[in-house]
Amino acid sequence: MTDQRPDPDALLRELKLKEETRTGKLKIFFGYAAGVGKTCAMLQEAHNLLRQDFDVVAAYVEPHERPDTLALLEGIETLPPLRVSQGGAAFPEMDVEALIRRAPQIALVDELAHTNAPGSQREKRYQDVLEILSHGINVIGTLNVQHLESVAERVQEATGVAVRERLPDAFLARADQVVTVDVSKEDLRERLRQGKIYKPEQAERALRNFFSYENLSFLRELCLREASGDQMRKIEAQALLSPEAEGHAAEAVMVAISSNPTDAETLIRKAMRLASQMGSRCYVVYVQRQRESPERINAAVQRGLQNNLQLAVRLGAEVVELEGEDVAETLVNFASARNVRHAFFGKSRLTPLRERLRGSFILNFLYDAVGVDVHIVNLTPREV
Repeated sequence: MTDQRPDPDALLRELKLKEETRTGKLKIFFGYAAGVGKTCAMLQEAHNLLRQDFDVVAAYVEPHERPDTLALLEGIETLPPLRVSQGGAAFPEMDVEALIRRAPQIALVDELAHTNAPGSQREKRYQDVLEILSHGINVIGTLNVQHLESVAERVQEATGVAVRERLPDAFLARADQVVTVDVSKEDLRERLRQGKIYKPEQAERALRNFFSYENLSFLRELCLREASGDQMRKIEAQALLSPEAEGHAAEAVMVAISSNPTDAETLIRKAMRLASQMGSRCYVVYVQRQRESPERINAAVQRGLQNNLQLAVRLGAEVVELEGEDVAETLVNFASARNVRHAFFGKSRLTPLRERLRGSFILNFLYDAVGVDVHIVNLTPREV
């Protein structure tokens, strides 16, 4: 099944609009795998809020027939699902309009990366949440790390399991609070054996495959790094660091891409991975020279460039388009102004001899950039 992803430009416009007008707050319980306790933590918080006389509604909670989850749902008002008809079948989805009419103070929304059934008003559940927030309703939700766009491919490569449900990293950054729900790998595997997550036959397969020690170790580390990176970004955004400390902490990452790179996706993902681990910004920078102006550039090349820039937005990077005939000088000036300490470039496809004859903006950047670690990623064969 092909994963249909939202248009990133529309997403940015939507996020900016919600940021300007929103009154609802977003809290996410963040975990590294199914069964760590995200939904239970969300429901326990709901009970605490109800005891304090807050108006809480379970807009959509997926109990997966787990006894602990079902027990915690008792006493919480639950919104009936909307039935979306498709191909003779009816699929339950969150009834956003009914929730907005009900207008509780807090809505509980499980599995934020979920793809809605065809025929729904919005494609993804996180888009439903943006709509709910825009109406002044606070949302508490759940999310697993593998569903973030920036890490989904990496998880898929490491575990061999396709990650089809994805949401943009910008949505996680939009959250006002991210709470990591963590259990040891041993405890999680024991929950599987006890049938607390999946039925026995499913649990045995899961223990051998996705829930292996190696996969869980990888996912847990990834989750903790993403959560710490998110925390660092929020500290910066709230200006909680002193100017001296901020100068050391906010070390940005830059990716320089050309108009026709062959390995932009891998290059951007590598840079985003480092930025996420550091909790810092990642800039994807394209320097347009005069011969690459829109009226001169090949249409296919222009489409490829826009696809790469859109991918960067989806992964949570900040896209910057500059103009300048001296690419190295333009990048050096940008790196200096934005406190870039790590710069990523794709390795030239030219042979060393041809590179010396033609000149290299990467070598010029290395010479002129002060205090910047340069990462040259070798992914394509050289021209002969």
